[in-house]
Parts: sequence; structure tokens; C-alpha cells
Amino acid sequence: VDDAIVVTENIYRRWLIDNKITIRTAIDAVREVGNPTILATFTVVAALVPMAAVSGMMGPYMAPIPVLGSVAMMFSLFAAFVFTPYFIMKFVPPINVLHKMHEREEKEARVLSNFYRNTISTLLNKPAYGWGFLLGLVLVFFMAISMFYTTAVPVKMLPLDNKSEFGIVLDMPDGTALSNTASTLHLMAQVLRNMPEVIDIQTYSGTAKPFDFNGLVRHSYLRQSSSIGELQIQLVDKSDRSRSSHEIALEARQLVKTIAEEAGANYAVVE
Repeated sequence: VDDAIVVTENIYRRWLIDNKITIRTAIDAVREVGNPTILATFTVVAALVPMAAVSGMMGPYMAPIPVLGSVAMMFSLFAAFVFTPYFIMKFVPPINVLHKMHEREEKEARVLSNFYRNTISTLLNKPAYGWGFLLGLVLVFFMAISMFYTTAVPVKMLPLDNKSEFGIVLDMPDGTALSNTASTLHLMAQVLRNMPEVIDIQTYSGTAKPFDFNGLVRHSYLRQSSSIGELQIQLVDKSDRSRSSHEIALEARQLVKTIAEEAGANYAVVE
């Protein structure tokens, strides 16, 4: 979008300078902003591409940004140089309309310019106002930083959703018989069934449950072994319970902790 705006504005600017509308002027206007527009576009792409190197859990989340962002920027550049000039000439406004648009824009710019000049002049020429403004900025900065310490504003990269399900991934010691894995999962399911918000539990022994978003990200849907298993816990709708799914998952973690320790297993509660 920005590329097309740059091209459009420069074509209109050149027409206003010449006070007439010609194709030759439009072509020269596009040429005039061609190199800087290309450079600006590739700069944005260069800033996005490194995000593709992010690994771990955040990798699949971040990957669409550099890929789709870069493709969108390149298509925007192509459209700005190919389609935009054509449509400008196809739907060109009369020169008097361009002058009216320019006058309106100049009026708005003067209002903003006067406000900026008056504000800056006051801050520079009156030390009391200048120092007061500076101290105010410093105070606001430290107030914002203090929110991390006081946790007045919770900070989290991926906020937890209040969903109607969560899972437990179980890893028994290598070589564990399938029956022992199933028995451990059954014990966990019996404990979790006593939670008032739980309405259904599915157990998967020796294989992964049908993959969801978490399974897709971690590739856990590929797991196949007699020593692995999963629980899928279904909850009542969030409108029918007072606790969030995250709070319920935290309690579930504690409830199955003893069972996992006695079996010598590792487990993870996934939301």
C-alpha cells in the first residue's frame, strides 16, 4: 500500500507543478521515485527475513510473518509500478480537483505545523516548561517500567486462552509395557474425573491423540511407542464454570503428580 501511495502522490505532485495532466509527466514521476521505493521495500523485507530463523515453540508462530510479509511487500512493489500508473491514467481527476485537494492538504498541514511550532517554541524559550516536560517524560517512563516489577500489567508472549479442553502428555521409562502405560493413564483419568469441570476424558496408550494445534507445533502426533500416552480432557463450557481452563490445568498437574512420580514417568500438561 505504501508503495502505491508514494507513486500516486508523486504523479499528482508533478501534475500540479506542470499545471497539466500528461502521460509523459506520469512516467517521469514514477521513474523519479522508483529507486528509493525499491530500496525501501527491500529494506523492509531484509528486516522481516531474519524472523524465519526463530526456532523452538515460537518458530511456527513467527514463520508466516517473514514469508507472507515479504511476499506482500514484493507484490505491493510490483502493483505500484504496474497497476497504479495505469489506474491513475484511467481514472485521472481534472486538474482543478487536484488543486482543491492540494489546498485542503496544505490547510491541514499548516494547522499541524502551527501547533508543532508553538509547542516547540514554548518548550525551548521557557525553561520552566521545557524542564517540566522533560521531567514528565522521565516520570512516565519509569512508571511504565515499574509495571514489570509490580505486575500491574501482566506480560506474556502468548496469552492463554480459556478453552474447553486440555491434555496431558505422558512419557513412561523406555521399554515400559503397553499395559503399564495404559494402567498409569487410567489411574490419572480416575483422579481427574473427580474435578467438577471435567465432563469427558479420552486415553491414548502407545499412540498420540488426533493432532491438534499443539501436536502440530511439537510434532507429538508422530509419537508411536509402548511407553508413551496421552489424555484428552474435555471441560464444560466456559460460561458454565467459574475457573479458567488454565487454573483447572494447574490443579490437574498437581493431582497427577504423585501418580507420575510413582511410575517414574515424565508428564506435561498442554493447553
